[in-house]
Amino acid sequence: MPRVLIVDLAKYYGGADVRVLELARTLERLGHTYAVAALAESPLHLQLQKENLTVLPVPFSRSNPRLIPFLMRAIRRYGFTVVDAHNSQSQFWALAAARLSRGVKMICTVHSAYRLEHDGSWKGLFYEQVLRLNAMLQARFIAVSEAVDGYLQNVGIDHEKISLIHNSMRLPEPRDRGGRAALLQSVGWDPESFVVIVVGRLEPVKGHSVLLAALKKASAQHPQLRCLIVGGGRMREILTARMKQLDLQDRVHFTGFREDVLSLLAASDAFCMPSLSEGLPYALLEAIAYRLPLLVSKVGGMAALLTDRKDALLVPPANSHALASGLAWIVDHRQQAEHLADAAFELVQQRFNCDEMIAETVAIYRHAAPPAKLGSKVSLSPQPKVEVWKA
Repeated sequence: MPRVLIVDLAKYYGGADVRVLELARTLERLGHTYAVAALAESPLHLQLQKENLTVLPVPFSRSNPRLIPFLMRAIRRYGFTVVDAHNSQSQFWALAAARLSRGVKMICTVHSAYRLEHDGSWKGLFYEQVLRLNAMLQARFIAVSEAVDGYLQNVGIDHEKISLIHNSMRLPEPRDRGGRAALLQSVGWDPESFVVIVVGRLEPVKGHSVLLAALKKASAQHPQLRCLIVGGGRMREILTARMKQLDLQDRVHFTGFREDVLSLLAASDAFCMPSLSEGLPYALLEAIAYRLPLLVSKVGGMAALLTDRKDALLVPPANSHALASGLAWIVDHRQQAEHLADAAFELVQQRFNCDEMIAETVAIYRHAAPPAKLGSKVSLSPQPKVEVWKA
């Protein structure tokens, strides 16, 4: 098994971080040599440190070119022979560090369609160029869903360089709803509230603004409808202002980043993901594990996995009218919605296996580079400050 440096420079906690955590846990359990480069004090860094997993805290912003010598120093010092980068910024800086280091193979794990995620902006186009540059320099790619696989091929990446390894997770044991009363009381909602939970970064691509418009329409006839929006991001102030403009303060609550998402899922009645573009989000799989009725946009990996009216309600993206109708239907047809949730649970149990995801990923690592020379295990935690690179 080669020594693996996983690079995930996420500022906010998301689906990619769930996959990285599961990889780190398994590599730790199997005794493989690895480290995760994460932004210092980010949610991912703190969680890795909390679990005593091997973490390399990055003391720079994602736009700082000093990331290149920082990663090169880590590669040289610990003899990493494979670098697995999990988001666009990571794939840019890690590629440069891997190319400037000898005998290092590059892997890009891609979780979304960058152009769609960034609404066709120059940033999204630049990130696509980063993918093409990685391909030109012989990187391998892991796609987390069929939708991402197709996207990479449309970008021009040879299908032989892409391995489809679905996002998967160990389905948590459903918790009882004992925390529901406390949640409702904490946000000032009455016991008859119907709580729809939304989990995801507060970014334009996640469709929260469409959801707020839909809630305004649906709540007129369904006064018990409430929405719990979980996650942090740069759209927080804009969305809060929009909530107030629509007079939804009594119906919508922003929790910010939370570590107890599973408890919040257990206290909710339905799950909504109104994204404009998605791969196969872990938040969706977690909601399925809790058998929550699903109302999601018909995009990406969600559209490939789920079937409308069979195991979920699927609506066109960026369509507040359709989303409002879906919200109303779930409130009015709770027993039917529960049947859809049961069908989604059975589907995920049959199709996705976390052990297979890890085994297939480790196989990619093994084939990417020859095993490193034997040596002591990398030790960066629990004293991350020791490894902070100084200019």
